[in-house]
Amino acid sequence: MKKLTVLVLMIMLVITVFAQEAAGTETGSLEDELFGGDTEALVTPEQANAETQKSGVSLTGDLKTATLALESNKLRIGGSLNAELGLKYVWADPYTKKSNVKEAFLNPKQAVLQPTIGANLFFDARPVQDLKLYGKFLFEFPFEKNLNGALSIPKSLVPPNGVDIPVSVNGSPNFKIWEMYTDFSTKDIAFFRFGKHTVKWGTGYFYSPADVINISRIDPEKPTEDREGPVSLRTHIVIPKTQYNIWLYLLPDTETFKPQYTAGAAKAEFVFGDWELGVGGWYRYEKAPRFITTLSGSIAGKVAVFAEGVFAWGSDYTYYRDDAALTSYTVKNKPFFQATIGGSYSNADSHTMLAFQYYYNGFGYANTEAADRITDSAAAALNNKNFTDPSLKKYENIAAMGNRGQHYIAFTVSQNKIGTEDLTANLFQQFAISELEGLTTLSLNWKIFKFVQMSTGPIFTYPLSPSSHSKGSIGYNLSFKLGGGKF
Repeated sequence: MKKLTVLVLMIMLVITVFAQEAAGTETGSLEDELFGGDTEALVTPEQANAETQKSGVSLTGDLKTATLALESNKLRIGGSLNAELGLKYVWADPYTKKSNVKEAFLNPKQAVLQPTIGANLFFDARPVQDLKLYGKFLFEFPFEKNLNGALSIPKSLVPPNGVDIPVSVNGSPNFKIWEMYTDFSTKDIAFFRFGKHTVKWGTGYFYSPADVINISRIDPEKPTEDREGPVSLRTHIVIPKTQYNIWLYLLPDTETFKPQYTAGAAKAEFVFGDWELGVGGWYRYEKAPRFITTLSGSIAGKVAVFAEGVFAWGSDYTYYRDDAALTSYTVKNKPFFQATIGGSYSNADSHTMLAFQYYYNGFGYANTEAADRITDSAAAALNNKNFTDPSLKKYENIAAMGNRGQHYIAFTVSQNKIGTEDLTANLFQQFAISELEGLTTLSLNWKIFKFVQMSTGPIFTYPLSPSSHSKGSIGYNLSFKLGGGKF
């Protein structure tokens, strides 16, 4: 009976320690943590009231010896859920004089009441010291989606030119593996990560040409969203007794799986006072090699400054001439440059944040008329559900460029407290100079109560010149976040 009482007391002690640790780490960043510890100990009855080490625990008991084993086999599971209901109206070509203003207003180009339900789940396991297992999964509404495309039959089977057959697949799950990787290290000098994961290259806020590895690009309207990364083997080497780091990447080709199409990338980072300089490169067989530089730091400790530069010999994109046939061509033996510079400033007293960036994209069109024609043709084909239209393939080449023009300017102003912290406002402005288009977004956010937040505001797109291809639009958004949160 005494042994049983001692064991119960020790169980209560261990549970208390575990609860204290959970409370202490609740607000920490689980996903940024690199490695966890692994400790085993025996606790005798005499040690039951002693200070217990702060680590994750699993409990095993032995009534004969009244001993406990403490093991840090940590498994953390968490995620978030986003639940919104949004109302959106868009009026096309609003700046042209209308014969019937009332009818034009009552018949917008787009009127949508759309629910947004999305969730992500992650697990973070540390079975032994210096080993991490991590996965992150995304789910979105609608939970099933339709996939439309074309099946190409070669001319060898269907002479003389082959044929494209429309294909539609219904009920495909709207599910994505966002990250899945393992971390391990050796002697606290070399740290390895293998799997699918986001790569943190580049310093830009709205645009980042130096980010030559990630699959997805920054959305200037949502610059803080995560980007999708590729499958890679990353090696991080810390130079002892310095603030210098070396990053090495091996990126297998996940389409053909041929060894010759494996890409390699490397980057060295040097810290000088408040400034960090990065120099690196990327290479893949039959692709244009790219050399990058990044710079980030601060001025007077108040204004954060960043810059990036990219040099490439040749372009991997397909271009189109602005002629009747929209003739395609490539450029392989010519230097291309990209550069960006920007900064940000935040004031804790006034609760204000500002960010500004200019981006020069040497890969883009100086005149985007051919790209605009292709975009219009592709939009018409999709509206008519003609998934075999040749313009769709051309549009894929245009979309692969990300930014099809050469000059961009973006800035944002955020006011994170207007009388109360429950009321905030944001202004986003972008000028696509080569496309002669402007975009202005205003949003007012109100936290009505703990679990309900409203966001509302207009969106303006407009031509910057009478010769602009865009006729512009005016939109209005009203959305409500309903519950949701992290867990």
